Amino acid sequence: MQKIVLLSFILFFITKISFAQTFATIDSIGKHNDSVAKAGDEVVFTKVDKEAEFPGGINGWRQYLEKNLRANVPIKKGAPNGTYTVIVDFIVSKDGTISETKTETKFGFGMEEEVIRVIKKGPKWIPGRQNGKPVNSYRRQPITFLISPN
Repeated sequence: MQKIVLLSFILFFITKISFAQTFATIDSIGKHNDSVAKAGDEVVFTKVDKEAEFPGGINGWRQYLEKNLRANVPIKKGAPNGTYTVIVDFIVSKDGTISETKTETKFGFGMEEEVIRVIKKGPKWIPGRQNGKPVNSYRRQPITFLISPN
């Protein structure tokens, strides 16, 4: 039987927790370099004073992933042992809704689809803030699957 380890990177903290045969490690988030972009008619910030965050912060994000991410999808689809970091980009709107979810990676084995599914399924996020006001902002979220034998 294979064992899978899930590593989620967010908000410059490192925390390790084990659950069954899946583990979550919370670390840091990548950011886009530009400060403002356009998505349709809306301004979307790529750099903000306060980043958008999952309700409940790091612990809430970890618990959400533990409960909702089907971390065994790559094993069921025949992924070989290894470490796979799926990078997902999305926009958190000023009302907290998620849109324009897409992955930068293409590992296959159902990983990208599962990460997109869990991001889209989630609750509204706490929007990013610029000059004290909620704004639309980009979010770049890595989620790493580590697949290893027992």
